[in-house]
Amino acid sequence: MPRILRDSNGRLKRPLRLFWNETEHRARVPVRLPVGFALIFLFAGIGSGVSPEPLPSGRPVAEAINTLVSVAPQAIGIGGGVVLASLFLDRRAVTDLGLDLTRGWWRGLAGGSILGIGIAASGVAVGVLGGHIEISGLRMTGGVLVWPVLVIAAAGFQLLYLVPEELFVRGHIITNIVEGFEGVSSVPRFAAAGVGVAVASLVFYVTHSGRGTVFGLMAAGFAVLLGIGYVLTGDLSVPVGIHFGINMTWVIVGINPQSASLVELTAAGTVTESLTLPVEVVIASLVAVTVGIGVMVWWDRSTNGRVQIEPSIAYPTFRRQRDTPTGE
Repeated sequence: MPRILRDSNGRLKRPLRLFWNETEHRARVPVRLPVGFALIFLFAGIGSGVSPEPLPSGRPVAEAINTLVSVAPQAIGIGGGVVLASLFLDRRAVTDLGLDLTRGWWRGLAGGSILGIGIAASGVAVGVLGGHIEISGLRMTGGVLVWPVLVIAAAGFQLLYLVPEELFVRGHIITNIVEGFEGVSSVPRFAAAGVGVAVASLVFYVTHSGRGTVFGLMAAGFAVLLGIGYVLTGDLSVPVGIHFGINMTWVIVGINPQSASLVELTAAGTVTESLTLPVEVVIASLVAVTVGIGVMVWWDRSTNGRVQIEPSIAYPTFRRQRDTPTGE
């Protein structure tokens, strides 16, 4: 850097050191995070303006494929923005954001999916048994040969959208916040993780409240579970699995009616027009989320002997520099 920016000892002047980490050759978290947000939302906005539909509509399979393809540009925009922010703003390896596939990633994905299915199914069960939801019919769109294709397309849609979303909200936001507090001795790592989970949940509320305040609050409650799953494991596999399990169960049982839905539901009221989701099911689902948090904490304690924030979240792995523990 130019000499004018340095003091008599050759160090970067103190005001500038508040914004720039000279040792790591990158901006500090309060600078990187807002710039990263802007970059990611820019790319997501560009992607959302492109919605290709390659097949003529009218048939269930063609419409399912069109829906899957139409979300790809926005998903690529979000994921691409996170990757660019990670590589060039954070200067860290992308695997640092919970994408290290060598750490039992697929087991975490399976376990998270089972937990997500249980949460979604328990909410629906309470709705049906309490009379808040009525099963009005069963259907298998297109018959036994076509319906599985629709389910696969619906699953592909969910994964294509929620993996970049988790990469951004859990991988990028929480990781940066926990790492940023690591150099502050007065802030315990549990507190730093709590701040990260809270900020990520707020972002989830903002991005989901377009469907209504109740839906946004429910999404924020789910986000707490997803965030805790991430900070306890350092893996995105668990929140991705939970997220996928909830969303896909809602599709199959008709809460989110699509051509892949097997059950048709009706309800006297719903918190948002596009879903069959009474407020009672929302409450029951959030209670199930609380139980899910308890299950994850119990599992972490029984596996590791104690409940702890995964240390790898707090230490960046820089590009071309593996295993480098450095605080902000």
